[in-house]
Amino acid sequence: MQRHNRFLVAVLSVLSIIISLGLPGTALADPGGPGTEVKAAGYSAVIRRTAYGIPHVLAANLGSVTFGQGYAYAEDRFCDLMDMVIKVRGERAKYLGPGPDDIHVATDFGYRALGIRERAEAQNAALSAEERQLLDGYVAGFNAYLAATGAANIPGYCAGASWIQPISAVDVLTYQRSVALFASGDALVLPVALASPPGAAALAKGPATAAATAGGLERFSGTSSEGSNAWAIGADRSSTGKGMLVGNPHFPWQGELRFWESHLRVPGQLDVYGAGLGGLPGIQIGFTEKVAWSHTIAAGSRFTFYTVDLVPGDPTSYYVDGVPEQMTEKNVTIAVNTGGGATTQVSRTMYSTRYGNVLDLSAQSPALGWSAETALTYRDANIDNDRMLRQWFNIARAADTAGIRAALGSDQGIPWVNIIAADRNGNAFYADPSQTPALSPASLAEWAATGGFLNGSTSTNAWVPIPGARSPGLIPFAQQPQLTRRDYVFNANDSHWVPHASQFLVGYSPLQGPEGTPLTPRSRQNLRLINSTAKWTVAGLGTAILSGNTFTSDESTAATVAACRARGNTPVVVDGVSVNVTQGCNALAGWDKKFDLASKGAVLWRETVFSVIDQYPNALYEAGPLFGVPFNPADPGNTPRGAPANTQPLLEGLARAMIRMRTLGWAYDVRLDAVQYTVKKNEKIPVPGTTEELGIANVVEYTPVPGSSLEPVLDAGARLPNTGSDLTRKGYVINTGTSFLLTMGWTSSGAVDAKALLTFGESGNPNSPHFSDQTKLFSQKKLRECRFTEASILTDPALKVKTVSG
Repeated sequence: MQRHNRFLVAVLSVLSIIISLGLPGTALADPGGPGTEVKAAGYSAVIRRTAYGIPHVLAANLGSVTFGQGYAYAEDRFCDLMDMVIKVRGERAKYLGPGPDDIHVATDFGYRALGIRERAEAQNAALSAEERQLLDGYVAGFNAYLAATGAANIPGYCAGASWIQPISAVDVLTYQRSVALFASGDALVLPVALASPPGAAALAKGPATAAATAGGLERFSGTSSEGSNAWAIGADRSSTGKGMLVGNPHFPWQGELRFWESHLRVPGQLDVYGAGLGGLPGIQIGFTEKVAWSHTIAAGSRFTFYTVDLVPGDPTSYYVDGVPEQMTEKNVTIAVNTGGGATTQVSRTMYSTRYGNVLDLSAQSPALGWSAETALTYRDANIDNDRMLRQWFNIARAADTAGIRAALGSDQGIPWVNIIAADRNGNAFYADPSQTPALSPASLAEWAATGGFLNGSTSTNAWVPIPGARSPGLIPFAQQPQLTRRDYVFNANDSHWVPHASQFLVGYSPLQGPEGTPLTPRSRQNLRLINSTAKWTVAGLGTAILSGNTFTSDESTAATVAACRARGNTPVVVDGVSVNVTQGCNALAGWDKKFDLASKGAVLWRETVFSVIDQYPNALYEAGPLFGVPFNPADPGNTPRGAPANTQPLLEGLARAMIRMRTLGWAYDVRLDAVQYTVKKNEKIPVPGTTEELGIANVVEYTPVPGSSLEPVLDAGARLPNTGSDLTRKGYVINTGTSFLLTMGWTSSGAVDAKALLTFGESGNPNSPHFSDQTKLFSQKKLRECRFTEASILTDPALKVKTVSG
């Protein structure tokens, strides 16, 4: 009876909250229409935080619900967005000085040269009434937290910073545009800043700028740590006959690219739960009572490089079809802090071609610098993408996967990700709607033959306008890869061509992604996991994604043990050192072939595989050192696989791994939790999983460049030189990988059943209880309930309610 009474009181409380907020009298028009203006003079929202600090924002209109979201985000991660605002304004040098190797000077010039703030100003002036509400509410909420807290009391790494200040709608749009350029212009900011014609004064190039440039270019090479798994399970493979979803982005645990979880509810208009990159209004990965969706980074190209032939004696003029064309000049002036509160003005002239900004990639190859004969430039598919704000709100209001498909086709605002979605009706949907250049067949052939470079001195390589595209020169959504099934679809960052083990999507532009090429071991493992169960449950989805199994260990460990047992005490000679591999063989024989905390032998196998890859860089994708069955384009999810015919490379890898572990003082059968961990407020927390090279769904890794944030990066220790390994005397320190893990579906009666985990915690404040609470859950491989219904929210024993207004 007492429990019933508490529930009744809770329900009455929420009813009074809704009544006090006022139900909306009219529905808002679609984006682009006249819309409904916010009637109130200010904003009002109720923030209900449940266990682990998850904010459920309740408000009477869209402006107020994003006001509450902006306020709640500022409570948790104020520094991240404030830092990014200063960065994309091009004002880091103004507050922080030139930085190591003048890196703040370089990034300030780079962002200003891209011109994204000018584009944001134009976008801000043309917003629909609904977009205006969404954006202004978010900004007002963020600023309301600052006003209530005071700059001196802001928690986190920016505490007391001189650059803490209110932000504007243009600031948020500018940052959103930099996120849109994540796989293109944002990664090329330093090459843009460093570009100067021969003979002109150039910016300094040093280790700091080189490291930041390399970190950006990893996004194009496929070696970036960012990635994802996503599954949509349809009615035929669901135990309830309804749809199910796994969303498992692998993103940094530090810096501005951390996900943040929230729940937004406007009665009668919006009810969406999920997560998104911090500082962006709305939900980017999540679910409603009818549909759920996730994203994975798409494998295609979001831009094209062009080389242009320069006019002799005039390095800022270039030829197009034999006719000289003057580059566009942009004079940029920034302020640089010289200490003691003083600043000095520094000016540069930046250059662009008809395609876009000129680049200096001479650090990667001298041929990619700016010489007297040629210059390198590029055209960006996302530079004019002004649809992101509306895109995700329209997805959140879809009634099913067909509604998501319609929203994608209408807005065409998805910047660089695939979408994987499931609905209550049991449909599973995949698409790659990312912004992709449209080229002629001849240009595509040239692009492929040159490794991604086009001759910009001929107009025949210009992008091709196609009716229906968001902008001229892009591939319209109707011509992009997409598929709906009733069993499942998936993606794990390989291209569109294998969304299902037996149905391939082919015939698309190579800029959309490669076709007929081997999948990563992680994609192969995803397919193995998906097809390991005939009928899925939500609980089973979480267990599968967090399983410690890897593709390489299942395929090749037994062969390694058999080979070294057959060898007996005959040593393996590597790098002039004789190694008796018997003890290592015993460690692998006793291993459970998993990367769980208690696994003994996991570290040795990881080092063995990395040693093989160091000697044979393509070992994961072809028969030979690791696998025996070669790649078969008719069976990409299951090849290459099997034990190799020649096990000598594996034995040599094992020997090198043993030498390395002995050098660092680790036993061959050391438990994984003794070596692999993250650090939260000086506390070591063991972390399950491993790197994607091993072929695991639950990826955890270390990256020295988790973003462009000013937040201090965890020190992983110095790697051993010339080994291909990332094992250090500190072990495996983790700061990226499984980040927001969502598993959800609908019960047979149609009710939402969702569980999630934000591995690094909701708060960026080390003094918050929500800084590491979910990291400890992750250590135990436990997901928590997503409290979606009012009854679930209001009966949470940890519930804390706050009304905010402005």
